[in-house]
Amino acid sequence: MTIEEITRTLQTVAENQARHSADIAEIDKMVSLLVQTQIRYDAMLSRHDDILRDLAEKQLKNEERFAETDKRFAQLAAAQLRYEARREQLEASFQLLERFVRDFRSEANEHRASNDRLFGEADKKLIALVEAQGKTDEQIKLTYELFRSLLESNGSSATPKAKAKKGKKSGKKGSAT
Repeated sequence: MTIEEITRTLQTVAENQARHSADIAEIDKMVSLLVQTQIRYDAMLSRHDDILRDLAEKQLKNEERFAETDKRFAQLAAAQLRYEARREQLEASFQLLERFVRDFRSEANEHRASNDRLFGEADKKLIALVEAQGKTDEQIKLTYELFRSLLESNGSSATPKAKAKKGKKSGKKGSAT
């Protein structure tokens, strides 16, 4: 090989080297873009992972809340059943109370009517007693007047009459005569 051939070969090698350098620079740019794209992809993937993790956590919390809500609904349902039972008991108690009040009123009205009859009879008896007392008072007055006139006709003074009313002597005189 001659120098000219070697120079041409070196020139060809240099041209090839320059082309390869340009190609390598182009490949470096492409690799750099590829790395940047990979970094952006990894960042997006990381954000997606964070979002999915956050969604999964929220889903778990929602499921816990749903379970808690279901538990509360079950408690409310049980409380509703207890309330219904208590309400039925109260209604039964109110019905018993209502019946008791109705019966009590009926008995009270019967007692009132009976008492009214008794008071009416007692009033009649009291009126009869008052009338009898009035007659008795009249008879006592007449008897007293008669007794007084008898005493006066016997010649006794009014003083013994007063003693007769007060003391035992009138009782002795009455038993002696």
